[in-house]
Amino acid sequence: MDVVLAAPILDEWTALGKDLITFLTAVVMVVAYLASVAATYFTTRSPLKTGVAAVAGAIVLGIIASQTLLSKQTEEQIDQNNAAPVRVVVVADARSGGGPA
Repeated sequence: MDVVLAAPILDEWTALGKDLITFLTAVVMVVAYLASVAATYFTTRSPLKTGVAAVAGAIVLGIIASQTLLSKQTEEQIDQNNAAPVRVVVVADARSGGGPA
């Protein structure tokens, strides 16, 4: 009887799902950026306001793109700074009058 382990399959589907979410997020954000810049231009007909919208949108896209890097750095700093040593605390039982057996 053959045994098929589901772990590799689940890992592949998880990785595929993460890649798909990353791709869709990137595409949706860029399309929203372009739509907002175009809407600003067609609403105001001002190159200055359109340029400001483009620069501000680029800054927002840059912040969103760097979130993964920033969260990894923060996680590493927390792990380094808060790595408390593991300790065993033995509570003496008052009724038996003793400590560890």
